Amino acid sequence: MLMLLLGFVPICAPLLRAGAFDPLIVTLQPKVSLGILPVWMTGTTNVPSIHAESDSVLIPVPALSSQEEIGCFALTVVFQDNGDGGAVVEWISKQGDLTLLSAGLGESGVAIGLNSRTLLLPQLLTLDGGTIRVSFTGRFSRLISASLRPARELGVAALGEDFNPALVENDHQVLSEEDVSGSDTHPQSGDRTDGYVIHADLAASPLRLDSPGSECTMEFVIPLSNKPVGSLIQAETGGLDPESWIEVSVNGESRGILAPASFSLSDPAVVIPTPNGHLQVAGWRSASVFIPARLWTSGENSVILTLHRAAGDAGAAVYLRRVRADLLFSSTWSHPGNAPEETPMPAPAAKSAPMNNTNSSALSTGSLYGNPSPSLFHASAPTPLPAGSLP
Repeated sequence: MLMLLLGFVPICAPLLRAGAFDPLIVTLQPKVSLGILPVWMTGTTNVPSIHAESDSVLIPVPALSSQEEIGCFALTVVFQDNGDGGAVVEWISKQGDLTLLSAGLGESGVAIGLNSRTLLLPQLLTLDGGTIRVSFTGRFSRLISASLRPARELGVAALGEDFNPALVENDHQVLSEEDVSGSDTHPQSGDRTDGYVIHADLAASPLRLDSPGSECTMEFVIPLSNKPVGSLIQAETGGLDPESWIEVSVNGESRGILAPASFSLSDPAVVIPTPNGHLQVAGWRSASVFIPARLWTSGENSVILTLHRAAGDAGAAVYLRRVRADLLFSSTWSHPGNAPEETPMPAPAAKSAPMNNTNSSALSTGSLYGNPSPSLFHASAPTPLPAGSLP
């Protein structure tokens, strides 16, 4: 009997039924709109208000204790992120006590442009109701919108121990506890093994794909001592126009595009078309592409990502982060008929370079990189099973 061990965690999901559970949306750009008060705000004495003198917007939150189906609230803020910290979010209780929910929703030092962050408001904090204050001191014109959405609490089982889900936005998007905490995110770096899969870290921190002089191209060199039977290149993209795309080539052969995950058109991160007629999706988006085994070779492998801008693309900076290669290897590494041998398996460190740079160069951190030797792999191999142990 095969048994799966699952972690059972409470999780929130936005209520999407029309009418009674509509979101409260405060739009600031391109024009101010306080929206229509949803039914669940009936009885709230205050209404959303904009305070230009303090570069802030106040959003009243009804007492959670007075709601029958609503289990929690989620706040989504959309803003132009120039890498200077982003908007600040605070909670003001009915007694006037102030609680800092986020010291800055944006990226530090990474100007990804249109950004979006969602906070799950703590239940204990909202039990008696209060007010959310979103402020962007000196940069209020870069605040696009703030949306307060009611959510219901569910019991969800989570496989594994690495991912702690906290908010289900739709059938395509699950946010982790870190995602909705309001604190800075810390992408996991370093290589990991999971059974016969190696998660090879290529670039955990943000890298700009269209840096000046790069010709919108970036190369990752992945040294392999054995060929995987299948693999994925995965990444998160920021600033990418939905009509533009990133081509992925492995050892000179184009594999297609780094396909972004689907999104809901009702997501607050979806911004109405700009003057160029393009829909925009704020924030980081997951993307991936499958790489078949035939494209890999023993030794050094070249993975090239190339940005192709669609007609009308505004030319915003495009960033990648959490770039990794997921590599699946066979359960034995020896030639058929021979006793299995434990072979050091590949798990490359993050190595990236613009196409026009063939020599060692410096990362944004100042450290040097170049094309590494396969001996530099730093993750141990999965242990092969003894011959004849599989049914």
